[in-house]
Amino acid sequence: MTRLAILWLLLGALIPVPSPAQGVRFATDASAPLSAKADKIIWQQAIGRADFSGAAHITQGPLSIQADTMQLLMSPSGVAQSLVSQGQVVVLSSPGPGPQDGVHRADADRAHYDLIANTLLLSGNVQVRQNGAGKAGKMSGASLQIDMQTGLARILGAPVLSGETPKNGKPGRARIELE
Repeated sequence: MTRLAILWLLLGALIPVPSPAQGVRFATDASAPLSAKADKIIWQQAIGRADFSGAAHITQGPLSIQADTMQLLMSPSGVAQSLVSQGQVVVLSSPGPGPQDGVHRADADRAHYDLIANTLLLSGNVQVRQNGAGKAGKMSGASLQIDMQTGLARILGAPVLSGETPKNGKPGRARIELE
């Protein structure tokens, strides 16, 4: 019975219907300040850009993003607009306040954090793992979108382009493994 409940919870991440009760949730706080560190930071104030390389790491509240390289783009007034991360991207979300909440980890090749729209899009070999009281599982797909206001996450399979022949005759799919 527990596995069936977990399956329904994880399948909620595949259904593109916004509902507070569906999907995987990452603990977020879009109003928290960004804190960044890396082995090397190149700040180009005149063009509104900062490049981070070598163990780049940014935190915002309970959310942490790590990658080989990151690029932060800012408006002319100095407001952060987007963060692009590449190479071994890891997104960690610390546990929420409830006993049912657990650590969420997402791995991907790339991530784009739109600080204006408050969305985080991970792409390329996306793997999501969650561990919490009574639940553990893995999901994989082509992309993962996280609404930074609500923490709701949706993982999607790879889209099949017009005229393209899908692998094994099937369109790209997201995958769920229960432990």
